[in-house]
Amino acid sequence: MTPPAPSPASDYRFLLLMVPSLFILLLAVGLFEFSSNITVDNFHNLTSRLMHRASEASKESLDPTHFLVEVKSRYIWLTTVVVALVAGLYALIVCGIIVYQSLPRPQLLLVTAVGIFLASIGLAFIWSLDDTHALYRAVFSFSYDNLRQAGPQRIGEHLLRYAMVVVSIVNVQAMVVPVVALLAACSTLAPPMAGAQPDPEFYALQMRRLKEVLTAASAILVAGVLHMGAWLRWPAALIADKDAHEAVLGTALAITLFWGVTFTLMLVSTYLPAALVLAKRAAALLQKRSSQRSVPTPQEWLKDNGLFLSLQDHFPQFGLMLAPLLASPLSSLLLAPLTPTG
Repeated sequence: MTPPAPSPASDYRFLLLMVPSLFILLLAVGLFEFSSNITVDNFHNLTSRLMHRASEASKESLDPTHFLVEVKSRYIWLTTVVVALVAGLYALIVCGIIVYQSLPRPQLLLVTAVGIFLASIGLAFIWSLDDTHALYRAVFSFSYDNLRQAGPQRIGEHLLRYAMVVVSIVNVQAMVVPVVALLAACSTLAPPMAGAQPDPEFYALQMRRLKEVLTAASAILVAGVLHMGAWLRWPAALIADKDAHEAVLGTALAITLFWGVTFTLMLVSTYLPAALVLAKRAAALLQKRSSQRSVPTPQEWLKDNGLFLSLQDHFPQFGLMLAPLLASPLSSLLLAPLTPTG
């Protein structure tokens, strides 16, 4: 009895790898969005009261100490912008090449269409955000409104416009590049091109590609957490009241920790299933070839080619998956601004 012919849809099952990470992201966005307990008017009143002293100081002569503390915080933020943009460009190139090398033209066209669709949804989502959304208020508007409330002598209109443009560019990149990285991870599970039969060496190559995707994805997510934290902490440099200053820093830590955990879970839910599938496929083929002298014992070959799943053999990858989570407290510790009083 001949086995049934595989359906055309089976060639695209590798795209199912994106489901767990997308579910985690949507869950996090939903939880974050519906956790708000403040109205839009109360939100603006909050930022106004936080920045009351800074706004009053803006009417007085310029204090060099206050000015330089804010400059420090601003350039820390700009440093993270550079890191985010460079990491995004690196990830886009690496993951784009992996997608191109892993898929034949018909699959490549479909995957490209899926990527455009997902990126368009993400861009439409951030375009639709306003003060009525908790995500917008907590991550963007909280800092922007605080900076605006500080007064024109402390934060001028041109600087506000500049900050909005830069953050918008980073946000657009944050919607597009992770989609490419996710599709690159999916592509590592695609069958060989041109109808070739898979062999253990093919799965070893795909595992190396998967590790490259993990490195690139971790880089952009860590850079995103660093940028988010620096952006949220920038206004703290303008707040003279110590308690309010610490409260802003604590809020920044909590928000970045939430997204750091989310990003780590997304990496885990993408890398581990893909690595497990590749390892099982390679092990199954090696079992069939174990009688050949050219092939060592399956376990040794799997270890030598990175297809044996253990903490010891994948320690760097576990570190990369935990990196977004660790970036939040480390950045809060190392990059926290001084108070305006020094």
